[in-house]
Amino acid sequence: MQTMQHMAEILETERQRRELDYQQLAERCGLTPLSVRHVLQGRSAPRITTLMAIASELGLEVLLLPKIVAQGLEAHSAVEDNPAPALSQVDRIVAQTLQRSTPSRKKGEWP
Repeated sequence: MQTMQHMAEILETERQRRELDYQQLAERCGLTPLSVRHVLQGRSAPRITTLMAIASELGLEVLLLPKIVAQGLEAHSAVEDNPAPALSQVDRIVAQTLQRSTPSRKKGEWP
């Protein structure tokens, strides 16, 4: 599982990439600039709804995965120098990870 600091860094990087200041992002999320700044600097643990609102405005999605899938994604990322963000690649990795972890599972069956 990623730490709150790591998530804050991802959000902050995307905010900077989009050239938004804290005021602009806060207005779009319906939050105060101070609360947005604290979240993006890793100084507070936001409510999930706050995290989802900020992520959504930055074109990101908060996603919960089974641990085994997350481990497979992390292992794949460690091997690749520049992993492609395509959903088809993620789908393939998820399918491969699930296949390896539960051999009795039927193809396409989700837990």
